[in-house]
Amino acid sequence: MIRRISGIVLGVIAFLLVYWLSGLGTPSNPNLALSLLVGLVVALISPWIIGLLLVRRVRQRRQDEIDREVQKQLAEQQNKPPV
Repeated sequence: MIRRISGIVLGVIAFLLVYWLSGLGTPSNPNLALSLLVGLVVALISPWIIGLLLVRRVRQRRQDEIDREVQKQLAEQQNKPPV
């Protein structure tokens, strides 16, 4: 839900930015259409990209946790005296 809301906010910001850069003082159909298209694309794609980044971050943290545990167990095995 948060990703969808942030996508909509980013889409509106992209719309306003493109509309402003394409000539706010001279409104025309091509400028408005381009702004709407860019805003729509950003609103639809940004939640997906945010989700991918969050999943990648969680996977990396999980892998780091596993690596630390493996290193800890290896260190414990090396410190044990042979039987």
